[in-house]
Amino acid sequence: LYLTDLFWKKLQGLSQTVFPLCLTQKSASDYNNFDREFLSEKPKLSYSDKNLIESMDQSAFDGFSFINPKFEQILKK
Repeated sequence: LYLTDLFWKKLQGLSQTVFPLCLTQKSASDYNNFDREFLSEKPKLSYSDKNLIESMDQSAFDGFSFINPKFEQILKK
């Protein structure tokens, strides 16, 4: 088994380790720990093939309340 070579004692000790870098977050919308260049990038929707999506089991998403309006338009085509 490939996991037998891991140092389990060391891994267990990590829970008591004090790490030198401790990031702080002032609120749920505090993004100060993210790189400014990353935050300035415009988000892009991934290309989705209608036939591929329709062939996949979507039941994992039952009960979700948000559907991207652009995605709904793609499905209607």
